[in-house]
Formats: sequence, C-alpha cells, structure tokens
Amino acid sequence: MDCSACKNKADAETAVILEDCIMQKGMPAAYGSKISENFISPVNATVVTKLLKNDIEIAGRTAVNEFGIINLSGRGDEAETEAIKGILNDGAGFCLCNDIFGIYRRRAAENGLCYIHPTYGTVSRLGLMPAVSSMDQIGVLCRDLTSGFMILSLIAGADEGDGAMFPEKNYDYTATGKKPKLGLPMSLIDKADEKTRESVSDFAAGFDTVKIELEYLDICSRVMYILSCAEISNNISRYDGMKFGRRASGCRDTNEIYVKTRSECFAPDTKLTCITGCLVLSRDNYVPYYEKAMKLRRLIKESLRFDKYDLIVLPCEISENPYENLSLYSLANLAGLPSVSFSYKGRGIMLIANVKCENRLSAAWEARKHEI
Repeated sequence: MDCSACKNKADAETAVILEDCIMQKGMPAAYGSKISENFISPVNATVVTKLLKNDIEIAGRTAVNEFGIINLSGRGDEAETEAIKGILNDGAGFCLCNDIFGIYRRRAAENGLCYIHPTYGTVSRLGLMPAVSSMDQIGVLCRDLTSGFMILSLIAGADEGDGAMFPEKNYDYTATGKKPKLGLPMSLIDKADEKTRESVSDFAAGFDTVKIELEYLDICSRVMYILSCAEISNNISRYDGMKFGRRASGCRDTNEIYVKTRSECFAPDTKLTCITGCLVLSRDNYVPYYEKAMKLRRLIKESLRFDKYDLIVLPCEISENPYENLSLYSLANLAGLPSVSFSYKGRGIMLIANVKCENRLSAAWEARKHEI
C-alpha cells in the first residue's frame, strides 16, 4: 500500500484508501489471491465513481486476506491491519472495506478507530469482488463516526447495477434528536473480561436500557460458517485457470489445469473453505446443512425485537478464540443490519440497529462521543 502521497495534501483527512477487493480502473484488484494477482480492473466500482464525483481523493490500496477469509483456529489477520496502518500512519482519513467476519470491527476498536457496517442493500456492490454475496457490504473504517457517516452518505444509494439494493437514492445519517433505548444481552456481555464489562456498563449508563436475551445467538456462528463457506466456494469456482485467473504451466489436460492451478494459487484457508462449501452444498448434505442454515437465518432475523429497544449493545470481543467472537459479528451480517464499533474507555463496543436505522447509531455516538 502506498498512501504517502496523501501526507502532503491539504485534504489528507478526507482521502480514502480502498481494500484490494474494490475495483479501481487501471489498478490491480486481486482480493489477496495469487490466482488473480495479474488482474487489472477495467472499471471503477460504483463507490469509487461516487467518491470521485464528490472530489474525494483515492489515496491508495490496501492488502486483504485471500477473499477475506480468516482462520478460525486462531491464526491472525495481519493483512487487514494494513488498513488500520493506512489511517494511523499514512495520513488517509478513511478506508472502504468489506468486513465479512468482523475483523475490521474488532481491529478498529483495538486501535482507537471506528468502523461502520451499513445496512445490507444500501451501498452498491457493483465493482466489489464477490465473496459471500448475501453478506458482502462495503463499510467505512474511520477516525470517528461523525466523519465516517459523511463518507457513507456519499457512497450509499440505489444502483441499477446491484439487484439487491433498496430503492432510496440517498440516505440521511443525521442523528435523531431522541436518545435511543439500548438492549443489553447480559448473558453475552458477562462473557467478556471485567474491564470490557465495566466499559459497556458505563456507556449504557447514559441511556434507557432493557436487559434482553438474543435467541439463537449460540448457533449464529455455525449458521454463519456454513453459509459463508457455501457462498465463497460458489463464488470463487470461476477462478479455475480457464475462465478466470492465472493458469498453472505444464498441464496436460483440463482436469490437470484445474487441480494444479488451484493447488498452486489458493492458500490453505481458502482450500478448506472451498471443500467445506462443496460439502454442505452436495446432494446428501444440502438439506441437513445448507437448507437448515437458511431457515435458521430467517429465525435469527425474526427473533430480534427492535420494537422493545432501538440498539443492541455488544462487546467487540469475548474470547481469544476467533470462532467464539464470530457470534458477535454474525448477527448483523446474517440479518443485514447496520452496526458500528468503536473504543470506549479503552475497550471495544459494538452497536447494532434495525434495518436502515443508522441515524440511531449516530444518535448514540453523538450522545457519548465526548467521553470516548
């Protein structure tokens, strides 16, 4: 990543860097994979077009784990830290990312930054290289949520090139005048360390609150894992050395091209994801795994009671095990909900709102930002 140019510009704080999965005309877009490392984007993603239209500088690009995949057994997510460094060290004001597994939501809070994960279907995916299509959503990594929502307002809005979008052409993320009511899932919050629990409690003290139970939360990570593996496996099937992507040399037939190309170019985590995805989509396993996960996804969304609270408050981390933390981030992804994460008194907090209710997230931030 090279953001050094933006250091010397007066508008450095509004400069944006792009994750390597977002297309920018004439620039490489590999999504962290060897198989697409020579791909040069012929077009701008819709979000890039909108930024340029509003005179926002594109300051550089940042690395990403291959297809955004993380290792749930505990290996780190070093590639995504480049986006953090791009803001902290290289002078950029924002980074546009696709945070499928919650890496940016957690890393942002750990480094005193913020992340906005918008409502699914409000920001165009045209020009975003697909991974988990039903959860892919370009979000904003930023220094504070006030400026982050300003950038989000520029890139959000209907796009005919993305058939999964809401019809609104523009969104107003101005904070509502009323303080939102917070739902506190204590059984989950209590799993966090003592300082995190104190941070969540202190933040919530400024609002009306209600203790809640998040039904199905214990299975969210499993549903997320099954569906994400299935969709990633399906989406990257095009990278086979024939239709798309780099082709291995010295192959004698089509089958050898497929096998050798993917063996050479896919990382171990990607190979495991592909195998798992093919397994759950196979004829014998489709109904007991994939179809059941889809039904549970609907039940998870329907179980949320935003008529009784405006926002759900969660810690950004409850364990050193990435798989256990996945339950925190999967809720917003599975239900297509907006969320924000930030550091409050040294600990990461995440807020989740109902569909297209980002203004309530703004209201919570504005109410307590002077204490952050």
